Amino acid sequence: MSDKINSTGQILPDVRYTDDPEELRLLKKPIGKWGRMWQDWIESTYPGEVDIYVMAAKWQIIPRQIDEKAEKRWFELDELYHRDNPRPSNDFNEILQWETACKLWVENLILKEIIFVRYDVEL
Repeated sequence: MSDKINSTGQILPDVRYTDDPEELRLLKKPIGKWGRMWQDWIESTYPGEVDIYVMAAKWQIIPRQIDEKAEKRWFELDELYHRDNPRPSNDFNEILQWETACKLWVENLILKEIIFVRYDVEL
């Protein structure tokens, strides 16, 4: 095992978080909006489980998986809403109301399906 020096000059062991190539790919990305929402929800609703996710080395992985899953689902739901609810063509206020309704509908479903979910981990 080698050491590395962080930005404040501390010498830290260079420990790999995981050896899984998929998880290493995910760790290169920052945690986004949806992943942060999930972490906040877990911390406020199931605070005792945060340590379980940390000990299972999933606290940094699951939010990034959630970000990818939520982004994909966003485009699917947005397309579905556009197909089932034609966009008004003339009045600005109607278009604004339609856009707002679309966004709220999509976000609500993502929250229910992906964010407000406890994901199982193995220790």
